[in-house]
Amino acid sequence: MAETVLIADGKGTRRRRLKTLLTALGYRVLAAGNGAAALALAESARLGVVLMAARLPDMPAESLLRAIRKRNRDATQLILCEGPGEVSRLKHAADGFLLPPLHADSLEVILRGACEREALRRRLREQPVRIERRLEKRFRQRLETERLLVVKQIVDKISTFIGRIARDVEGGVRYFNEMPYFVSIHDRQARVLAASRPYRMLLGAHAGDGSGSIYEGESGEPGGCPVGRTLATANAQQSREVVRYRSGAKVPVIVHTAPIYNDNGEVELVLEVSAGTQDVKRLREDTQNTQQRYQLLFDAVPCYLAVLDRSLVFSANNRAFITEFGNRTGTAFRDVFDLDDEAFLDSPVHTTRTDAQSRHGEMALVGPNGRRYHLLVWTSPISTAAGKLMQVLLIFLDITQIRELQSNLASLGLMIGSISHSIKGVLTGLDAGVYLLDKGFQKKDDAQIESGLDVVRRMVDRMRQMILDILFCARERELQRTTVDVQAFADDLVETVQPKFDGKGIRLECDVKGLPASFEVDADMLRSAVVNVLENAVDACVAQGLYREPRALLRIEPGDDTVAITVKDNGIGMSDEQLQNLFTIFFSTKGSQGTGLG
Repeated sequence: MAETVLIADGKGTRRRRLKTLLTALGYRVLAAGNGAAALALAESARLGVVLMAARLPDMPAESLLRAIRKRNRDATQLILCEGPGEVSRLKHAADGFLLPPLHADSLEVILRGACEREALRRRLREQPVRIERRLEKRFRQRLETERLLVVKQIVDKISTFIGRIARDVEGGVRYFNEMPYFVSIHDRQARVLAASRPYRMLLGAHAGDGSGSIYEGESGEPGGCPVGRTLATANAQQSREVVRYRSGAKVPVIVHTAPIYNDNGEVELVLEVSAGTQDVKRLREDTQNTQQRYQLLFDAVPCYLAVLDRSLVFSANNRAFITEFGNRTGTAFRDVFDLDDEAFLDSPVHTTRTDAQSRHGEMALVGPNGRRYHLLVWTSPISTAAGKLMQVLLIFLDITQIRELQSNLASLGLMIGSISHSIKGVLTGLDAGVYLLDKGFQKKDDAQIESGLDVVRRMVDRMRQMILDILFCARERELQRTTVDVQAFADDLVETVQPKFDGKGIRLECDVKGLPASFEVDADMLRSAVVNVLENAVDACVAQGLYREPRALLRIEPGDDTVAITVKDNGIGMSDEQLQNLFTIFFSTKGSQGTGLG
């Protein structure tokens, strides 16, 4: 293609001569007699060379040069000068100068060089664009190849993931090997990009096939298949379809499809996962049967059995556990059993959760019913095939009665020792009474005889009370309820304990107003219990010393259909440990003076 040369010269003769010469040399020539005409021609043409007179009739040459440069930046601009002075004036604006006389050969050489420079500048400017386009094309091809590889890897990973799930489930390998599951990725044109091995082997579909090629009926159409519906709605879909195996067999399946979006929020790919409905149904039935068998075995274990998740929240309990502690599924272990932080950190439960190793030990826990339990504990991790801890199996064996029996046997030994010392003291007192009696009879001293008899009576009363306490705790008998006059019962209590209160200088206050006429109780049992409590009040006041005036209150007051008996004193009181052991047999705060049976 011939280069275009623009001639801007107010001298018509020179302009025409130059046009004729350049046209003969093969150039396309545009000629203008002033600056405005030259600008108009430059607007519509791609110029290679501009020949311009140093002086134009309508505008300075510098202005025209700048205006043309904006529109044709690669064009070579040459100035036709009349003398050296014009060269000096325009040397910073033009690319070159032509001085008279103009020879055809030299002009041809100058123009050819100018055109070559213009072409070179244009190629240099356009070269990065061409390189960028080629690189972009190659990048797109490579990106598409890598995208297909990534899609294939995604499908393979999903298939592997499903297989791992199968291995983590009891019997899962057998179930999943028997159940064909199909995983595939589809593009936005509803074509298969990648598919799992069962999809390719059983259905005979490969990359590039239409997404509906495996389905029967309307779902076999591109827009009617599950992938097509997902592309149309941009939402996940679930449907029941019929697929056609390579063998020709038609099998019902459950199909799940999910859109995969690009950075612009548009659906780029569709993930499709399907499995045979009959296989899923059989798998569900087999799983339910297995779970039922495990639950029967779980409930038949004669221990407290539970399963904790990784957060130590109960996820399953057996029948024995539910009977004793209630159904605690969904409740945290420490919300069911009360124990301090130090005991918890040292427990087999926390240790197994930490290191995924089986542990055993003994724990003392307070249950949700407030009862204190002594439990032998075994913990075992339930982990995946890869060794990841999922749950903790917890086995409790209640040894509370054994520990209480051990404690009671120890207390029994202490009680026997205490009783032996008490009997020894009584025998010593009897010896003293007999001695006084013997001397009194010898001297015929009635006062000494009476003193000896008093000692013997007191020792016999102490022995009788001790034996009654032992018999009371050693035997079981039914309550003998009879109708008893409440006021008479209250008077009898006061009459029984008043001498002991008076002997210790303790004031006994009685509040027995507004009583009903009678109530039904086992009078002997109730009297013995209340008398024991009142005698303990005496001991508590004596232990308090002389810091305050010792006194006790016996209050008997009616309720709706009950009678309440309250004993209060201002004695030494009870510590927290004593309160916890209030009803523990053989526990006593009186040392050798008490048996813990009162």
